Amino acid sequence: MAAPDDRAAQEGLWRAVFALERWIFIARGTEEQPTPFAATTEQGPAIFAFSTPERALEAAAGFGIPSEETRMLTVPMPDAAGWVASYAESGVESMVFDAPVIGAMAPLANLAAMAVWIQQHPEG
Repeated sequence: MAAPDDRAAQEGLWRAVFALERWIFIARGTEEQPTPFAATTEQGPAIFAFSTPERALEAAAGFGIPSEETRMLTVPMPDAAGWVASYAESGVESMVFDAPVIGAMAPLANLAAMAVWIQQHPEG
């Protein structure tokens, strides 16, 4: 993972995250009202999002969720960013992406601003 103070690497990472067609979550809750898996980190409560089902399954196993209880929730972009950010109202403070492989963290309050900045500043 890029060092937190390596701005160019962090920008590249988050550009790639926001360019994905969808974000994948470990589903909790009911089939009718699924919620994304969240856990307490050093920075407070966090939602965990993933780029692939394989990474989500690996993380679920690492969190001790039995494979037979693991369900995936796929949310298309750009809706996924706003959906995750809405959990700030429930006290969630951040999102962790592709843990444990990458484990990049962003405060939920920054997600909307990150999406707008990336859109307004295309690479190039």
